[in-house]
Amino acid sequence: MINLNRVLVAPLVCYSLLGAAQVDEFALRYAGTITQEELREHLTILASDAYMGRDTGKEGQKMAAAYIKKRFQSIGIPEVPAPAPDAVVEGYFQTFALLEERSGSISIESASGTLTFLKELLYFNEGLPSDREVNEMIFAGDGSDMGRMKGTAGRVLLVVPPLREPMAQVSALRPLAEVAGKAGAEVVLVAIRDMPALVEQAGHYAGGSRMRLADSGTTATKPAGPQIILIDARELELLLGKNTLSKLARKKAGRKLPVAFTLRKRPQESRSNSENVLGYIEGSDKKNELVVITAHYDHIGVENGVVYNGADDDGSGTVALLEIAEAFAKAKAEGHGPRRSVLVMPVSGEEKGLLGSRYYSDNPVFPLENTVADLNIDMIGRLDSTHATSAPYVYIIGSDRLSSELHAVNEEANRTFSHLELDYTFNAENDPNRFYYRSDHYNFARKGVPSIFYFSGVHEDYHQPGDDVEKIRFDLLQQRTLLVFHTAWLLANREARIVVDKPVK
Repeated sequence: MINLNRVLVAPLVCYSLLGAAQVDEFALRYAGTITQEELREHLTILASDAYMGRDTGKEGQKMAAAYIKKRFQSIGIPEVPAPAPDAVVEGYFQTFALLEERSGSISIESASGTLTFLKELLYFNEGLPSDREVNEMIFAGDGSDMGRMKGTAGRVLLVVPPLREPMAQVSALRPLAEVAGKAGAEVVLVAIRDMPALVEQAGHYAGGSRMRLADSGTTATKPAGPQIILIDARELELLLGKNTLSKLARKKAGRKLPVAFTLRKRPQESRSNSENVLGYIEGSDKKNELVVITAHYDHIGVENGVVYNGADDDGSGTVALLEIAEAFAKAKAEGHGPRRSVLVMPVSGEEKGLLGSRYYSDNPVFPLENTVADLNIDMIGRLDSTHATSAPYVYIIGSDRLSSELHAVNEEANRTFSHLELDYTFNAENDPNRFYYRSDHYNFARKGVPSIFYFSGVHEDYHQPGDDVEKIRFDLLQQRTLLVFHTAWLLANREARIVVDKPVK
């Protein structure tokens, strides 16, 4: 008697084996489009001085977004289809609004004039919640007795420290802030006898800006400690009355001083916008499921006339995405596209706090519940000191945090195709660098999407002007890009979606 089960099963087994062979053949065929020459070509453009360091929301970043869009178009990636037309601008851009808060929001106004930041005033925190009329201060001596003083909660205190070198004045602020915080003081004015020298030596530590998503819903909260303001002693004399400081030197702490001035809070804000660029390759029979591949294309711009080109951080990841997008687009054009859809998404705002990936994860164009995994690339073009003489390597971070299967798929892709040394040093939960929380994959992981962060480590040019194309190892960049491509290919074409078997932490 014929065994019908054997008759029916045998063709299925053969079909399954044939399918696996075909996948390997096509994976190798389209991986062949990822070349060192094209990686170099793209990176030489994006990491050139003409792109002005690709600072978030600035002209250089806009130029990079336009370049990426044009590249997507040229390799045949169409505009993102409905049903999300309102969420996507010009067919490729997910735009998000930014609010930049620059340092220098606090001034002092009185009948004698206005004292301003980096001129008569210097401060390193800006925790004053709102304007405050001041009609009395409490003299706190040199600050050493502040902890024993009574009635300081919520008050404005004056400290006249010993004459020190400018940087010694700065070093003394931390212990002063701790004591003032314990005393409950809200504001501490610190008399400085040589403000110009202090501004010259320490002013750059106080400058800068902070950027956030404009619609993040962030609200003002009570500051964690007192507002410390260094004030030019000559200007302070105008507020207190002539020769008051010399007289106070002979007085004990605790004396109440009548004054009349306003601490004015005027945030220095500017609004802009930035873009995530969406390269969507629609899948076939499992097209409602999605594999996302990310890298940030912004960097830190220009400082003091010097362009920070960010060739490795993260020009390397950006050009890797362009090559991976081409491989998937070519596969689809030739009838061998992925079963699951693939979203190749260069994101912006990473350098300002993972802003672009956070916006996408909070406002996904494609449902996160249908998102299988995020493969994120951030710096894969160089060597770190640990691997200066090692075999070709890449750090793998986060692969097993949410899904054991994701870890296994990445290992399989490497074993079969890429043959890199996979270093899991920074994947340890007690990693003091906390790299797991420091790149764009984390915004997917925090939402329960299994994620991998591919990384080649920190080098001497990290966030320095020397992060240039000439120092990129294009052989390693290609090899690491191939690992990401093959992992994405396996994830997009395997029969079963990988399982999330671990909780979000």
